[in-house]
Amino acid sequence: MDLDTILKTIQSAVTETPLIMVGSGASAPHGLPSMHDLGKHLVHQLSACYRGTPCWDNFEANIANDDDLETALTGIELTREVLADIRCETWNLISSRDLAVYEQLLFSPKMLPLTRLLKKFYQAHPRRIDIITTNYDRLIEYACDLAEIPCTVGFDGYYLKHFSGSFADKNSVNLLKVHGSLDVFRDVHGGIVSAPMLSNLPTGLIPEIITPGSSKYAAILHGTHRELLLAADERIKRARSFLCIGYGFNDSQIQEGIITRIRAGIPIVSITQKVSDSAAHLLVNNAQHYITIQQDEIPDKTAVCIDNHIEILDGTFWTIDGFMSLID
Repeated sequence: MDLDTILKTIQSAVTETPLIMVGSGASAPHGLPSMHDLGKHLVHQLSACYRGTPCWDNFEANIANDDDLETALTGIELTREVLADIRCETWNLISSRDLAVYEQLLFSPKMLPLTRLLKKFYQAHPRRIDIITTNYDRLIEYACDLAEIPCTVGFDGYYLKHFSGSFADKNSVNLLKVHGSLDVFRDVHGGIVSAPMLSNLPTGLIPEIITPGSSKYAAILHGTHRELLLAADERIKRARSFLCIGYGFNDSQIQEGIITRIRAGIPIVSITQKVSDSAAHLLVNNAQHYITIQQDEIPDKTAVCIDNHIEILDGTFWTIDGFMSLID
């Protein structure tokens, strides 16, 4: 397949504004922790408190075995106390890294790579982009601000926000953070409040985030997570194409609808540093038309797979900037 045909095939797959799926791989280049980083942080912060607790000992052994956080927590039934502390420490680490990015942008504004992509897809009528993310950080919100595009997250208000579940039909990025956000908390009475840009976790508030592992399958079916999941499902049903950025395909509730759509022929494009085995298996066995763009074994080359046909390109095209050079 010649280069011109490859470019036209990629461009055709995202001609109509795609539903964008954003995973942790999109945040890692900006200093946000990977699943490995987060697992090691949790062990460092919490082992003194929970060592000797069976569920914690199993988790710590998995981390020592160099499992990432998702794998290390799979199959482990955490106690309520352990789960609450994992949420708090997860928030502490990601929040600190997120605020560091915010300060960099505040004092030295620059275009995040995602900003360029949002501007590209925001041009088409009705000037609406739907994004589903499993990330807690605010990089997408920052990118929207830099692009001067309104962003709707399902919460109304300014400083003490409440969940409305409302999203825009036009002139906005609709951002569905299905696993929670750094800005959303649950109080001692079970109430949900969104308080933006806190630098420290207030006493009495638990981050309303879904952590990796077995517990997420039950957690996503309750509260605001359930409402956001339903809203995500509606957008997946209407999607004309999918663009996955650093997304690992580890969430069965979200993927069920995607699988149905790609089996029906809706194109899907995945850009990431490395396509996971589970993602490759899902695409090969379900998608009628798929494209993966990932780093080749040689770092300055890119492996492009179009419907089981692999081509190696000179250059780095698996990053957002690299991908934009293919479709602009």
